[in-house]
Amino acid sequence: MWFGESEANVRDVFDKARAAAPCVLFFDELDSIAKARGGTAGDAGGAADRVINQILTEMDGMNSKKNVFIIGATNRPDIIDSAILRPGRLDQLIYIPLPDEASRLQIFKANLRRTPVAKDVDMTFLSKSTVVSLVLISQKFVREHVSLRFVNRLRRKFA
Repeated sequence: MWFGESEANVRDVFDKARAAAPCVLFFDELDSIAKARGGTAGDAGGAADRVINQILTEMDGMNSKKNVFIIGATNRPDIIDSAILRPGRLDQLIYIPLPDEASRLQIFKANLRRTPVAKDVDMTFLSKSTVVSLVLISQKFVREHVSLRFVNRLRRKFA
């Protein structure tokens, strides 16, 4: 990237949002572009700080009549630049906790409702033993676990 290209990209995103209004501008993994300024070691000439400054400028330039709603999601709200979180920008924080054991069990059941499951697969055990780092439990994990049990049972049966 060339000097100033990231900031131009930020301007372009906000320009497109204003042109598409009413709309929602959603930043997933907000912490990757809005870390607290001044502490980014190895930052290419302060590019990260300039990107945050451009985001702040664009947020401040949003006319409330334009109906562009800005939402950011992060697993690390503690490292977001405080200026992003001030009133008039992203000023309402909503914490969505990780699923508890009962919720994880429901997620497992939902992920497996169309998958044949052996009777000895203990989904309660799975929900108790999973360490959840994401809000959703991967269908791939569930299916691999069920498939592995099936393969192991076949191996025992035909070994």
